[in-house]
Amino acid sequence: MTQKLSKQIKVNYGLGQLGWAAKDTCFQFFLFFYYTQMLGLSPSLAGLAALFALIADAVSDPVIGHISDHWHSKKWGRRHPFMLISIVPFCVSLIAIFNPPAELSQMQLFSWYLALAIIIRSCLTLYTVPHMALGAELSDDYSERTSIAIYRNLLGYLSGLSIQVVAWFLLIPTAVAAGSMIDGYRNIGYLAAIVAAIGMTVAVFGTRGEIPRLMHLSERDNKRPWYYAFINLASLFRIGPARILLLASLIVATTTGVSSTMLLHINTYFYGFSSEQMGIFMLCIVLALAPASWLASNGTRWLGKPRAVIAMLVMVALLGPIPVMTHLYGLAPANGSTGLLIFVCCFIVVHQSFFIAHLNIVSAMVPDVVDEIEVVSGRRQAGILNSAVMLTQKMTFGLGAFIAGLVIEYSGFSGVNSVSHVTVEMLSKLAWFYGPGLSCIVLIAVAVYRRYRVNQERYDEIRLKLNHMRNSI
Repeated sequence: MTQKLSKQIKVNYGLGQLGWAAKDTCFQFFLFFYYTQMLGLSPSLAGLAALFALIADAVSDPVIGHISDHWHSKKWGRRHPFMLISIVPFCVSLIAIFNPPAELSQMQLFSWYLALAIIIRSCLTLYTVPHMALGAELSDDYSERTSIAIYRNLLGYLSGLSIQVVAWFLLIPTAVAAGSMIDGYRNIGYLAAIVAAIGMTVAVFGTRGEIPRLMHLSERDNKRPWYYAFINLASLFRIGPARILLLASLIVATTTGVSSTMLLHINTYFYGFSSEQMGIFMLCIVLALAPASWLASNGTRWLGKPRAVIAMLVMVALLGPIPVMTHLYGLAPANGSTGLLIFVCCFIVVHQSFFIAHLNIVSAMVPDVVDEIEVVSGRRQAGILNSAVMLTQKMTFGLGAFIAGLVIEYSGFSGVNSVSHVTVEMLSKLAWFYGPGLSCIVLIAVAVYRRYRVNQERYDEIRLKLNHMRNSI
């Protein structure tokens, strides 16, 4: 469909990202710190739980993508039934993971964390894979797809930041004042579940009117059994743009997982920020959302999607290490000071502007790759590709959290709950990996993206071939 979508439809669709944002906010910024520094779970065990949960995703994601691609319902379409049934179990599990039973042993706590992480991620897969595939089907216009992606990512970021702001300015300070910081973290689970439930529900019913206009599969494709999910997933890696997109996304998502998991350790022990200062730190990312949207829209128009995403990631790699390394070598204001907070936040706003812009562009590249796959294979596989993309992005909690757990333990932070126990050597190890180390990994993703070839000219060729294929059926 080439017609322009209304802003209301884009907003309704974009609100579905609140579920993903709620999960990411909890897993990346709170749960790892909560379980390791407050509940006493070993960082390496917490990282191992993240890795095991990722392995479970490797099985569920393609299957759900395949089933969603081949589902048939005149009333609810292919995507909406799965989105609807996942909402309640996802939200209940999100609350449960923040509320483990008291007096659990290390292995019992590890088991609780692992089991709930698998359930949460599986329920989110049931929602998000169809939701992302729906985004690819709402429009086949090259530029309109960038707009859809911007709405989705913008609303996701705003909701995630809102959870963090409420947590740092209200939930955690109130719990500390009452003498139980653990209660503050438990309340984060309730808040995240409420935010997710609202957004996910609005997206289901707010886009239901688009179902009659969405693409339907041929009778031949509808008959493919579920195990074709793994055959189709493997076939993606034989198609150049899909292979490049997935590999580069995997690399960037892993660096995001490492940095997000380590962020509370950096802010608490390295910068010495209070909970209110951490709230301001996260709130300043809101200032990056408008520049990021501008960079994504104009960067795509000026450079095309492939070169624009490369430019954004190069800037991310260059800017990332500056605040942490300048502070490590005494070139920034003093620990915990307002001056240090302002200094760090200025870099964060610019850094996140380029990073979020890159995410917007990549999200708009996914539907283009779906079309390329259809030209090459003759099959529409939006669900399978989005499940694969989602799996790579889940590395933020999987492989990323596993690596972060090893780095945190190697740096000597296991069991540390006071700044007075931190040494210069510990901070140096943390800073060098968090700064230059992650930037080097981002540059590897840049090298991968340099091989991506679906620009505006190539996309126009794809659309002509698709139109010819569909008209000849």
